[in-house]
Amino acid sequence: MSHQSHRDACSCSRRSVLAGAVAAAASLALSRLDHGQTTLPGAVTIRPIKNAIAFVARPLPVSAIRLTGGPLKKAQDLDVQNLLRLEPDRMMYYPRQLAGLTPKAQQGYGSWDGPGRNLTGHIAGHYLSAVSYMYASTGDDRFKQRADYLVDEMEAVQNKRGTGYIGALMGNAPGGARGAAPIDGVQLFAQLSQGIIRAQAFDLNGMWSPWYVQHKIFAGLRDAYRQAGNRKALDLSARFAAWIESVLSPLSPQQLQQMLATEFGGINESLADLYADTGDSRWLDLSAKFAHRAIIDPLANRQDILAGQHGNTQVPKLLGELARYIYSGNAAGGQAARFFWQAVVDHHTFATGGHGYDEHFDAPDKLSDEVDGHNHGNGDRRTCESCNVYNMVKMTRLLFALEPDNRFAEFHERALFNHVLGSLNFNTGDVCYMVPVGQGQLHEYQVVGRDFTCCFGTGIENHARHGDGIYCESDDKFWVNIFAPSTAQSTTHGLKVAMDTAFPEADTSTLRLTLDAPKEFTLALRRPSWAGDGYAVAVNGQRLTDLPKPGSYVEIRRAWKTGDTVTFTLAKSLRTEPLPDNANRMALLLGPLVLGADFGPAASAASGRRGGAAAVSYPSFIAAPNQPIDQWLKPAADAPGTFHATGVGAANNEVTFKPFYQLSDRLYGIYQDVYTAEQWKQRGGT
Repeated sequence: MSHQSHRDACSCSRRSVLAGAVAAAASLALSRLDHGQTTLPGAVTIRPIKNAIAFVARPLPVSAIRLTGGPLKKAQDLDVQNLLRLEPDRMMYYPRQLAGLTPKAQQGYGSWDGPGRNLTGHIAGHYLSAVSYMYASTGDDRFKQRADYLVDEMEAVQNKRGTGYIGALMGNAPGGARGAAPIDGVQLFAQLSQGIIRAQAFDLNGMWSPWYVQHKIFAGLRDAYRQAGNRKALDLSARFAAWIESVLSPLSPQQLQQMLATEFGGINESLADLYADTGDSRWLDLSAKFAHRAIIDPLANRQDILAGQHGNTQVPKLLGELARYIYSGNAAGGQAARFFWQAVVDHHTFATGGHGYDEHFDAPDKLSDEVDGHNHGNGDRRTCESCNVYNMVKMTRLLFALEPDNRFAEFHERALFNHVLGSLNFNTGDVCYMVPVGQGQLHEYQVVGRDFTCCFGTGIENHARHGDGIYCESDDKFWVNIFAPSTAQSTTHGLKVAMDTAFPEADTSTLRLTLDAPKEFTLALRRPSWAGDGYAVAVNGQRLTDLPKPGSYVEIRRAWKTGDTVTFTLAKSLRTEPLPDNANRMALLLGPLVLGADFGPAASAASGRRGGAAAVSYPSFIAAPNQPIDQWLKPAADAPGTFHATGVGAANNEVTFKPFYQLSDRLYGIYQDVYTAEQWKQRGGT
């Protein structure tokens, strides 16, 4: 989501003659869209569908998993504090006000959720998703109460509107005078319904990414139904969808494609999910209206057309196509989503699991200039938007469910323990918009209660659902994917499992099994690609032999019973990951953990800067050709996971490295320049 593009779009003006034509054309549509003349569903009949494409590995419900320790649990606990600090009445201030209801708070929130031409209303949707997942993840009734309260407030707005619409979008009328007050977005949607379409990357008819905002509210209602058990939320979703249908039904396929040039988030996913929950094909048909052919068709044909594309415009779009594929078997959407994931992960992604420069993709495998900013003529180095990673992880979990392969679980792990945890300030609970991967960087924190950007919204969602995807199951198998202190219950197998581990700091973990009755099934334990020599597995103390190669699963089939234990040693080791277009520029990793160079506390004045690049005398390292990293990166005696670079030649190279997620409020660097002595000499080094 580009705030700069928002400002640029605001400056556009239109001729007054167009304004007159639009106003006349919109008058009829307004009577249909905002004066109660749309036929809305009543209580929705629930006939959940059977997926057209069956899951091979079903993720355990989030409500069946509890985190019990480690950094994921600490992140969850900080998110609990954040969610309880935020006030639902302030989130609903503008939706109530614009609907003609008296707000219940003294004022609304500001930033991108403020009044006027903003993403007004999106935080209410993000927050509803977050508290719904937090209720499922913890069982804490305070989050159920907040979810129910927000659903009731959205119902009040929807009832007052009388059309199914929920929201507080406002926008600029075409041809309006500079500085003119924005108007209710419903009027601008009415113009859209009449075929008057003014679409730019982030501006649709004078509104800022309006379908993106509506998607967030829609997704919040879905999650309130699915995760917090609020039946009313499903009825509100159907009425909301009927309003969307009333806006889009007059438009031709060509007009719809013109509209889709503007960012629309994952509203295709939410509509497809409504179909899955109700069995009403009306909503699946409606989701198809958001199939953006200019993006989907080339991706389905395995063409990487991502260069220059806005990252988080595309990721949720393809996530929606993947959902539509799962529910309906839509082959083109499935092919596009699979290829998109592969292209992004294999050719556009940094070591932390993030991607993009200033929110956009570059050419495939062209990453070195994105790190240092040389190709872009500035020093901000704003890489890796957090919304992108949030949506990539969601897509990854679904792809694993369809095809339980280590490459999906490994990306999930990489993104989770590096970008996602690295985006959280473990001192304050603040979250990041961007998480730069360059040299001499500062975190770009979003202050809780002040900064209400898109990435703040996905941030409070992220840390409410860390249990999602740790364990999966089928009727005959149980997968262990993410190593985190946790418990889980499987009704399929009558199984309770507890994982006791100090991962990611330590290597050894133990699974303890409790069963209702002895049962034979396969326990599939992931052996990551980074788990090489020293990896070991033992069942009830008996060590297994003939283990599969790294990057696969240890499959243990037996009749399991209460008291069985499985102990495994992951054997993390140091390694380097050079960039594809610069072999001398590399990330340093310990197992799945990216090690960041620690240059000390971030200055308070600099830490709030947008982008966060800071002046620092950044070292280069000189190592012999093919010199193993563990010969010059030595472990600290008193701090597991901490290392010191020693004896590698260049000036200012006595540097401490730590797991990146541990570097909250620190000046850091992710990619290091490592040369041989001859290369360093050729570069003019001494």
